[in-house]
Amino acid sequence: MPLRAARIRWQWLLAGLPGIAICPCLAQQSPRPPLVLSLPGSVRQAGLAGAGTALIGDAGSVFSNPAGLAPIKYLSVEGGFSLYPDGTRQGSASAGLRLGPMHVGGGGSYLQFNDSASVRSNLMWVGTLGYRFGLISLGSSAKYVASEDSSGHVDRGFTQDIGVAMALFDISSIGFSVQNVGNHRLSEVSLTLPTTYRLGFMLNFTDPQTTARLLGTIETIWTRDEDRRTVLGFEAGLVVSGVGLVVRVGHGGQPPASGQSKWTYGGGVLLGRLRFDY
Repeated sequence: MPLRAARIRWQWLLAGLPGIAICPCLAQQSPRPPLVLSLPGSVRQAGLAGAGTALIGDAGSVFSNPAGLAPIKYLSVEGGFSLYPDGTRQGSASAGLRLGPMHVGGGGSYLQFNDSASVRSNLMWVGTLGYRFGLISLGSSAKYVASEDSSGHVDRGFTQDIGVAMALFDISSIGFSVQNVGNHRLSEVSLTLPTTYRLGFMLNFTDPQTTARLLGTIETIWTRDEDRRTVLGFEAGLVVSGVGLVVRVGHGGQPPASGQSKWTYGGGVLLGRLRFDY
């Protein structure tokens, strides 16, 4: 099938105002494990309380499930920015490209703490490769993580993610991923990169190709040395001729180190292939 520019999917995602991810005191958290591992990598996931393993077809899947890039028709690009109440800033960007049955992608997330924090910054880079056959896709990611303290010392580590996703046309999808498989030290001090298991289910209650949109997702997350968490999210809206508005709400347990609220909300404006999210 020929590639056409009209099939490129651009998503500019805007975040940072109270309600998406309330984190009143990020600066007081421990430098290990790096907090960047716990925060949502995309604005859409943030508005759904962090659920993203079964939200396949978005570039932000590189942060939650490397198999989730498979439904991308050609190209998906996302970027986001968050400003937390204590002055901590987070920026993220991701992209996914489909090459026949293969998909490749990558992304990065940078977390800069305020001047009073003992940790200056966290950085994460992700590179993803996957393969789709029929309704099932498999993916794997290589992930670089770094944490810099207030003295300028940087600890670095390397790990991997693996994932699987099954899409039942446009109706529903199931996703499972294992994050931080292995911990390879790249500095004198080894970072703590806890293994995390994520299992999610997504259901479109209406046909996503019609005017009305209604989507629900539920996800359970197991992280080593932490209690099991379950999050639930809903997305609803109206879209006419590619132009529309969607709103999101999410609820569920959050990582104990993140300081995020159990309730989240957000929304998005759709303009053809563009989507602006809050």
